[in-house]
Amino acid sequence: MIYKADPNYARLLLALPESGMGYQIIEATRAGNSFKEQFVVYNSELIIDRDRRFQAYKIQLFSEGYTRIFNKADTIQLSTPILVERSLFLETRSLSDSKRKDKGRNSGGSGAVQNQKEYADGVTTYVRLSAYELDHRVDFSKKRFLPGTYATTLIDYNICKNTNDDPIDRYAIPNNEPISWAFHVKPVKTDQLQKGIVQPANNHDGGGVEIYFVDGTFVNTYFQKSFY
Repeated sequence: MIYKADPNYARLLLALPESGMGYQIIEATRAGNSFKEQFVVYNSELIIDRDRRFQAYKIQLFSEGYTRIFNKADTIQLSTPILVERSLFLETRSLSDSKRKDKGRNSGGSGAVQNQKEYADGVTTYVRLSAYELDHRVDFSKKRFLPGTYATTLIDYNICKNTNDDPIDRYAIPNNEPISWAFHVKPVKTDQLQKGIVQPANNHDGGGVEIYFVDGTFVNTYFQKSFY
């Protein structure tokens, strides 16, 4: 089923890191049950059962639209959410030569969270891709990315666009909704980030560059929203 989080639970979800750019995979117990279940969360407020019908739910979300689905969805009562370890939903898939050569994707490597933290250079721009204009991982009032937010490099973003690549497959996003927005940030030199390669997951090949801001970015670092 597709559910929505009440405002208090949405704040709990927003306090958790992302599992990848644009989504979270959580584990929680439903009210009245004693066993844990897995759910996929979009924009820290729309919650979908991660079960055998998940693919059908994604198609329903795409066909009806986020706002319509959210407005008619029932509120679900869950226990405190725990993020599912990334290693538990990664997949073994081979990246084709055409995607590597024609789309400029990368094979191998490791995800951002597996790599060392480093400081931003204060010059480089990073881009967060999203299906949602009001992406809750972007703090529009303080003009920053929230802690636990994923993005990509401006270079990889441009390669994705210029090669007409599929960003959902490139960044292994478990969502059929089209990427419509790009949020640009230029971290300051005190901001820390981790760089890596999107690993195969969610029935997608990955191969894009991913950047993880474990502590988010400083105020006034977010500077532009554009159409993808």
